[in-house]
Amino acid sequence: MGVFGLTGNFASGKTTVLQLLKNKGANVFDCDDKIHGYYRDKNSSIYKKIAAAFPKATKRGRIQRDILGKEVFFNKSKLSVLEDIVHPVIKQDLLYWIDEAKKKEGIYVAEVPLLFEKKWDRYFDGAILVLAPVANAIKRIMKDHRLSKQEALDRLALYIPIIEKIEKADFIINNNLGIKELKKEVNLLWKNLK
Repeated sequence: MGVFGLTGNFASGKTTVLQLLKNKGANVFDCDDKIHGYYRDKNSSIYKKIAAAFPKATKRGRIQRDILGKEVFFNKSKLSVLEDIVHPVIKQDLLYWIDEAKKKEGIYVAEVPLLFEKKWDRYFDGAILVLAPVANAIKRIMKDHRLSKQEALDRLALYIPIIEKIEKADFIINNNLGIKELKKEVNLLWKNLK
């Protein structure tokens, strides 16, 4: 029982693992999902600040994530602006969720893509790392985000080296053999978390 941070590199399968844990009874928090909710809410401070800072990414009253991504992920100063808008709000939401979770029984898992990069792992009882072969991640990024191979590699370069994450993680899920094997990995993790 406890509160755990779930992370992994871009396109490693974090969201799939989170869903599998939810199916087993974990209470979950998805940072990306929360951010996307703010992107859709014209009254949120995040929406208003992004619309002001990145007007090209706002079309038809919506933040176009693909346009925003292309604008910021290959420009460190613009990425920093976006992170300064989004991360304080998400951190506040996440810390509130953790505080509430620690008052209750059960297993709580939050998917936090930059768990180690932002040093937010210190707020959790343990860290779960999803590992996927780089070649698989590159294929997924290219397909899902319509990026070139070099752009996919550049996105992966935004994360700290995987070896450092392995050293910091308390639990590791290998996502390299398909959904059937991934479910077995999650079943074993669930037993360990309980």
